[in-house]
Amino acid sequence: MKKILRYLSVKQLMEDIADLNGVMSVRRFVLSTMLAGVAVYGACLLYRINYIAALFVMILAVIMIPGLVRNYFMERSKASRFADVDVYLHQMTYSFIRNPKVNIALQDAYAISSGRLKRCLSRAIEELQYGMGERVYEDALKIVEEEYDCSRIRTLHKFLVSVEEKGGRYTGAMEVLLEDFDRWVNNVYKYQSEIRKIKRDITIGIMISMALAMLTTVMCSTLNMFSKEPLSITDTLAYQCVSIVFVVLCMLFYIYTRKHYGCDWIGEARTDKQIMRDYNNVFKSEAKKITLKMIPLWGIMLLTVIVLILVRLKIAAICVAAVMVLFIITPFTQRKGSAGRIKNDLYCGFTEWLRDLAVNLENKPLLSAVEDTYDSCPVIMKESLGKFIYEIELNPSDIMPYYSFLSEFDVMDIQSAVRMLYSIGDLDRDSMNQTINALVRRNYELSDKAEAARYLDSTSMMRFSEYIPTFFVAFKMAVDMMLVVNMYL
Repeated sequence: MKKILRYLSVKQLMEDIADLNGVMSVRRFVLSTMLAGVAVYGACLLYRINYIAALFVMILAVIMIPGLVRNYFMERSKASRFADVDVYLHQMTYSFIRNPKVNIALQDAYAISSGRLKRCLSRAIEELQYGMGERVYEDALKIVEEEYDCSRIRTLHKFLVSVEEKGGRYTGAMEVLLEDFDRWVNNVYKYQSEIRKIKRDITIGIMISMALAMLTTVMCSTLNMFSKEPLSITDTLAYQCVSIVFVVLCMLFYIYTRKHYGCDWIGEARTDKQIMRDYNNVFKSEAKKITLKMIPLWGIMLLTVIVLILVRLKIAAICVAAVMVLFIITPFTQRKGSAGRIKNDLYCGFTEWLRDLAVNLENKPLLSAVEDTYDSCPVIMKESLGKFIYEIELNPSDIMPYYSFLSEFDVMDIQSAVRMLYSIGDLDRDSMNQTINALVRRNYELSDKAEAARYLDSTSMMRFSEYIPTFFVAFKMAVDMMLVVNMYL
């Protein structure tokens, strides 16, 4: 009950909006809610829905408005946070290339920022100026990392602090980071634009569907003009129920798309827990053993199917047989789906790891650079990377660790890139940087393809949902036509 009251509280709503750095007056909210309620009530009257039922649908719509408003400002906040990260990453990189000092880079980023980012940078600069201890740079930059949980920010900070404290070359690594930032930002902006178009098309589709659903009432009115005894399907219980369900489904679908069509643009697309669940499903689950253990159950189900056929319950037999087949194929279909997802996770994770490695190689030998990436490496690679580090520590000149590293995924592009690492160990510093930077850029292209495929999978499902309102209106019109035929013929 407390959650419901908290959800409906206008005061709490204003506080939630303020927490998201949004601005909305109570007057504007009340006016918007009233307009939405009147619009829904008016639509119900156009469908000739009973006044009491229309009032019920209007109340339902009004109850949904606070959630819709919260979600609107949540999406704006996420988009604003991503824009902040875009500004911060690029400005810090440009400023540091020009003058390799963390405090100057922070001041430049502060000068061009606004809102949440400006307040965050103000605290970071204050910590840098007045903080005490040996980790003053880490403590100052950690303020930004906690505000914007982004792996690219952490990678940038780690390198900036290393150059600030130990010196060394930085131009090549900064170019690698800058190219990675550009690719990531451009991909996300394209995805955001595509989702906005999909939401717009869905809204238009719902409006068109609601307009088409009125054709049956118009047709009935036209028929009554030429009928000696006017009849109306709108007074029937079936019409009233179907119309109410249609309007409610349109509202729920609209709210669902507004709430679920989007994501946290800064964070990872999938959590470590989701990735490891798929990883264990592919490499550590034993689908064949599970299948063999279920043989007794299948035997019982098969006997049940035979018995049902003998007693001529064919429909029940088909249902039991379908469940049995589903049990058989589910472990294998789950494993196949998991394999496809972890392949995309590996492409994105390997690109992130290779970027960090390239940054470390600017001022470290190969073995130290690889070891330094372990703590921050993507979870999909952690187990394999740990084995790789252990094996090359035992024998740095052995080639076999490079062939076994990530070999379990059987992705040729990545295996080829890993084997190139073996060749750079004995190169001079400049040749090593040129080779690793070329490798990173080539891998960016592979990562872009994987990212594009992931976005395509996501948006294709969203695009398909544009047709869902047509199913709603088709169902309503089918029922309406049955009523028309039954009443007029």
